[in-house]
Amino acid sequence: MSEKIDRRKAKTKQQIHDSLMALIAEKGVEHVTVTDITNHANLNRGTFYLHYRDVPDVLQQLKDYVFKSIEQYVKKLDFRAAMDYADRRVPYPLGVRIFQEFAKHADFLKVMFGSKGDLSYAIQFRKLMAKHIYQKIDIPEAANLNIRRDYVVAYMTSAHFGLLMHWIECDLDQTPEQMAFIMMNIVNFGPLVSFGLKEMPPTPAKS
Repeated sequence: MSEKIDRRKAKTKQQIHDSLMALIAEKGVEHVTVTDITNHANLNRGTFYLHYRDVPDVLQQLKDYVFKSIEQYVKKLDFRAAMDYADRRVPYPLGVRIFQEFAKHADFLKVMFGSKGDLSYAIQFRKLMAKHIYQKIDIPEAANLNIRRDYVVAYMTSAHFGLLMHWIECDLDQTPEQMAFIMMNIVNFGPLVSFGLKEMPPTPAKS
């Protein structure tokens, strides 16, 4: 009996989530009401309030769930290991896993990152990338940097977030494996090599 109730609750919450996303895409995140959601999902208001306090509560729970599901993998990234895979022309396995997780939530992210979504959520993901990817790179204090580190981090974070956005906007027209390969090659060899304006360095010989 409890299993049936759990399935019913999950189905109802999914109806609410789907309706919220459709309405945000149509009206904008700030203009969706509980009545809009219940009408769209064909539910009564009492059913809605069994699960959520209000519209911001639904949205925040969804945002937190998606962010944490992706963050758990991003936190494990090893930048130098990723570069080693790129040198060998092999997709970084953890990079593939991260793109798989983004793909799982692509419909939600497409709405949230869109013009009628939530700009603060996009900024939250950019900060996640900066914190757990580029700021982990160990650069000796004595290194002679031609460009300040924070500017390099800002450039790389924006570039990679833009790449992710483009993939989502293109309805995931590349596989997660292809995306991991694309991203690591651009990072490792730069856009000029990726455009074919410079030659690709030779693959290191196997030891």
